[in-house]
Amino acid sequence: MTTWTEVSRTADKRTAQDHALVLEALGIPSGSAFAFGQYVLVVPAEEAARAKAELDKFVRENGERPGVDDAPAPIAWGVGAALVYAAILLALGAAERHGSFGIDWRSAGVASAESIRDGAWWRTITALGLHADFLHLASNLVFGAAFGVMLAQSIGFGLAWLAFVLTGGIGNGLNAWIQSPAHASIGASTAVFGMLGALVAHDWVRRRQLHYNLFRRWAPIAIGAALLAWLGGDGRQIDPNALPKAMNELNIELPRIDVWAHVLGFATGLALGGLVGWSRPRFRLTPRQQLAPAGAAVGLFVLAWYLAIR
Repeated sequence: MTTWTEVSRTADKRTAQDHALVLEALGIPSGSAFAFGQYVLVVPAEEAARAKAELDKFVRENGERPGVDDAPAPIAWGVGAALVYAAILLALGAAERHGSFGIDWRSAGVASAESIRDGAWWRTITALGLHADFLHLASNLVFGAAFGVMLAQSIGFGLAWLAFVLTGGIGNGLNAWIQSPAHASIGASTAVFGMLGALVAHDWVRRRQLHYNLFRRWAPIAIGAALLAWLGGDGRQIDPNALPKAMNELNIELPRIDVWAHVLGFATGLALGGLVGWSRPRFRLTPRQQLAPAGAAVGLFVLAWYLAIR
């Protein structure tokens, strides 16, 4: 029985056809299959060494065609995850407004720089679920869901929302150390900009790997910078009289625009998105496997709130 060995794998159909033609011209029998967005070329095991050498020679002499990226994940997964995100934020907003279970949710979860420096790391995550008013909540719902769906199309819904929690938490943590101890912030915007940064860096890396031209390669960077400048400076003055009494007694300040939180979330997203982009040719998760990072994202958020209100 003939044993077959893989000698070529590419997302570009024309490149796969070229490789098959090279082997055919050399009299090397081959077969091909399409799986998980990739064209796989196989040859009999005894011909594998020769086939690989000839294909390597062909690539050196002719160069590969610009690649074609993997087929995007089904959008339903990303939309479903965005709906869960919206449900969580709305539920927390209602709980905060009504003081559910006798808890002062804002005092328990606000990202107080002094508390974070003293070890209350969970506040970097709990603050992502709190908002000053309905307009603040609505803007983060809209942009968070939009960027979440787009990022899910690029890296999968599980990694996208784990990126939301990680970039938001790390961004708020870094912000706490560069601000005054009296500084405090609330809102999902740090994580929303984190997802934007991850999307920008991932697409830049993938376009470079796929040999896009210079303009198309740098387009994500330009668009991301423009969105950061436009959306990152948006904000409203928060009425101190609307804050819980406990927060006023702590002399906590909520600034009109927390620019550094936005910038640090975006920068954290750039690092994470670049890492995922560079590893993606060797590391891919199926939709079912994406459930693991999605569960980790929810688990981190629940753990943070458990520590906040225990």
